Amino acid sequence: MKKISMSLISGAIIGLVISFLLMDYKDVRYEILNQSGIESRWVREMDFDFVFNAYILVIGSSIVLFIIWTFIEKKFDKK
Repeated sequence: MKKISMSLISGAIIGLVISFLLMDYKDVRYEILNQSGIESRWVREMDFDFVFNAYILVIGSSIVLFIIWTFIEKKFDKK
Protein backbone atom coordinates (compact mmCIF):
# COMPACT_ATOMS: atom_id res chain seq x y z
CA MET A 1 0.00 0.00 0.00
CA LYS A 2 2.85 2.36 0.79
CA LYS A 3 4.45 1.70 -2.58
CA ILE A 4 1.23 2.46 -4.48
CA SER A 5 0.46 5.67 -2.60
CA MET A 6 4.03 6.95 -2.84
CA SER A 7 4.10 6.15 -6.56
CA LEU A 8 0.87 8.09 -7.09
CA ILE A 9 2.00 11.10 -5.07
CA SER A 10 5.46 11.31 -6.62
CA GLY A 11 4.01 10.57 -10.08
CA ALA A 12 1.56 13.43 -9.65
CA ILE A 13 4.31 15.83 -8.64
CA ILE A 14 6.67 14.78 -11.43
CA GLY A 15 3.91 14.63 -14.06
CA LEU A 16 2.57 18.09 -13.22
CA VAL A 17 6.03 19.63 -13.23
CA ILE A 18 6.81 18.04 -16.60
CA SER A 19 3.47 19.12 -18.06
CA PHE A 20 3.88 22.74 -16.97
CA LEU A 21 7.47 22.87 -18.24
CA LEU A 22 7.04 21.12 -21.58
CA MET A 23 3.47 21.89 -22.65
CA ASP A 24 2.04 25.30 -23.45
CA TYR A 25 -0.93 26.17 -21.25
CA LYS A 26 -3.27 28.52 -23.06
CA ASP A 27 -5.74 30.44 -20.97
CA VAL A 28 -8.95 30.65 -22.98
CA ARG A 29 -10.71 33.98 -22.40
CA TYR A 30 -13.17 35.92 -24.47
CA GLU A 31 -15.26 39.03 -23.96
CA ILE A 32 -19.05 39.12 -24.16
CA LEU A 33 -20.63 42.50 -24.85
CA ASN A 34 -24.17 43.60 -24.02
CA GLN A 35 -26.58 44.53 -26.80
CA SER A 36 -25.72 48.14 -26.22
CA GLY A 37 -22.02 47.36 -26.18
CA ILE A 38 -21.49 49.26 -22.96
CA GLU A 39 -21.23 46.45 -20.44
CA SER A 40 -18.90 43.60 -21.00
CA ARG A 41 -17.77 40.60 -19.05
CA TRP A 42 -14.94 38.15 -19.51
CA VAL A 43 -15.59 34.43 -19.73
CA ARG A 44 -12.72 32.12 -18.81
CA GLU A 45 -12.53 28.50 -19.82
CA MET A 46 -10.06 25.76 -19.10
CA ASP A 47 -7.77 24.31 -21.76
CA PHE A 48 -9.02 20.71 -21.81
CA ASP A 49 -6.22 19.49 -24.07
CA PHE A 50 -3.71 20.60 -21.44
CA VAL A 51 -5.69 18.95 -18.64
CA PHE A 52 -5.98 15.66 -20.53
CA ASN A 53 -2.30 15.59 -21.48
CA ALA A 54 -1.28 16.46 -17.91
CA TYR A 55 -3.49 13.63 -16.63
CA ILE A 56 -1.86 11.18 -19.04
CA LEU A 57 1.61 12.33 -17.92
CA VAL A 58 0.69 11.91 -14.24
CA ILE A 59 -0.67 8.40 -14.78
CA GLY A 60 2.29 7.43 -16.97
CA SER A 61 4.90 8.72 -14.54
CA SER A 62 3.11 6.97 -11.65
CA ILE A 63 3.18 3.66 -13.50
CA VAL A 64 6.84 4.07 -14.46
CA LEU A 65 7.79 4.91 -10.86
CA PHE A 66 5.82 1.90 -9.58
CA ILE A 67 7.59 -0.44 -12.03
CA ILE A 68 11.02 0.99 -11.18
CA TRP A 69 10.32 0.71 -7.45
CA THR A 70 9.16 -2.92 -7.85
CA PHE A 71 12.28 -3.77 -9.89
CA ILE A 72 14.59 -2.22 -7.29
CA GLU A 73 12.83 -4.07 -4.44
CA LYS A 74 13.16 -7.41 -6.24
CA LYS A 75 16.82 -6.76 -6.97
CA PHE A 76 17.62 -5.97 -3.32
CA ASP A 77 15.54 -8.93 -2.06
CA LYS A 78 17.73 -11.35 -4.05
CA LYS A 79 20.88 -10.18 -2.24
